[in-house]
This record gives sequence, C-alpha cells and structure tokens, in this order.
Amino acid sequence: MMPRVLIVCALFASGFAKPALADWWIVRSSDQECLVVDIEPTGKDITKVGNGSYKTEEEAEADAKKLCTEPTQPTKPDSDDE
Repeated sequence: MMPRVLIVCALFASGFAKPALADWWIVRSSDQECLVVDIEPTGKDITKVGNGSYKTEEEAEADAKKLCTEPTQPTKPDSDDE
C-alpha cells in the first residue's frame, strides 16, 4: 500500500513541476512584434530571436529587452532647408 501512495504522490508532484521546467523563446512575428513564449515556435511567419531557448522567463525577458528594440524611422530632411 505504501509504495502505491508514493507513486501517486510522485506523479501528482511531477504535474506541478513541468511548468517550472519549461523552456522559453524570444520570437518576432511577421508584424515585427517581439514576444517571450513558453511554446516552441513553428511556422514561417515567426522568427526565433536570441540564443535559442532560455531556461527561465526572466532570462528571456532580459535578452528580449536588448535584442528587440523597435527600429527607429529615419528622419526625412525638411524640403524648406534646401
């Protein structure tokens, strides 16, 4: 009886541990928005950014802040200055 209880407890606890063991990815969608996701990205309209997968969400968020800065639009010269 005791081994059966231990097995049930171990299976129950492993169900809670899986989210903590998830990998995280930084992705850029076709509209150039960067996101941190916990599901491995697939598809042609999504690009992985960074070092592949990250072990924690915090690592991915920190790297995303460095890698996913919004591109700045070049300023056009005023035609009045010419």
